[in-house]
Amino acid sequence: MRRLPVLSAFLSFLIAVTTACSSAPPVTPLTIGNQVDFSALEDQNGNAFTHQEVMQTLLFVDTMRAKNLVRDELTTIDLSCLDGGRVVYLADISGMPSLISKLIAVPRMRDYDYPIWLDYSGLATDPLPTREDQVTYIQLDGTAIRTIEFITDAKDLHTRLVAQCGPAKQQVATY
Repeated sequence: MRRLPVLSAFLSFLIAVTTACSSAPPVTPLTIGNQVDFSALEDQNGNAFTHQEVMQTLLFVDTMRAKNLVRDELTTIDLSCLDGGRVVYLADISGMPSLISKLIAVPRMRDYDYPIWLDYSGLATDPLPTREDQVTYIQLDGTAIRTIEFITDAKDLHTRLVAQCGPAKQQVATY
């Protein structure tokens, strides 16, 4: 009978230690002047991130509403700025069940004409500032943050992206 209280105390101790060890310390949000490092990221096609030094704009989304806003506006611009890495579109998919991301979400993303840099673990994007359902719009000088803004308006995002990337190239109909 003496073993039961000792065992109970030991189990309580293990649960407390496990809970304390598994809870991560709070992440300090990045601010102006901080450096970003996305070198460990891959796009939806498994390509390694090689744009650290040429990045000028980061579009970060972590909700479906923000993702839809970016996706819709990317149809209106010249996508070469994303291919060349001047504009980086980054999505945090760490909250998505891995089975869903591997079997459904990422394969669907492969149909897009532009790279989407994916954070599977959340480690690269945890320190990025966010606001609910808003696109985090960060101006960079290489890896240094110059400005941080939050965008909810499609017209505002469109104006910024067209100024940086130019309008989408029109398809020329051939008869």
